Amino acid sequence: SSYRFQQAFEKKEKQMVGVNVYAETDEAPFPILYIDDRAHEMQIGRLADLRRTRDNAAVARTLEALAEVARGTANTMYPLIDCVRAYATVGEMCDALRAVWGEYEEVPSI
Repeated sequence: SSYRFQQAFEKKEKQMVGVNVYAETDEAPFPILYIDDRAHEMQIGRLADLRRTRDNAAVARTLEALAEVARGTANTMYPLIDCVRAYATVGEMCDALRAVWGEYEEVPSI
């Protein structure tokens, strides 16, 4: 039963590495990564530059080709690679697939 297991565990008759044997006693806290607003603004600027300098007609063609393949049963990896080579963003590719397949929404159940 769980009671006997817990008793054996506490007496170290049952051992779990890192829990009751070879456990670190002085755990150093994980440093928290703080990202300032400049990184956010810089990324928005880079995205705007990309959209201004890329061939947007090629992006539109590759996204349409991706949507067309997604409507069928063919492998979508090749059109996805074409989209990446045309500098389509992940969001744009997901939007193209979402327009065809929809978006999964979990039904809450209790």
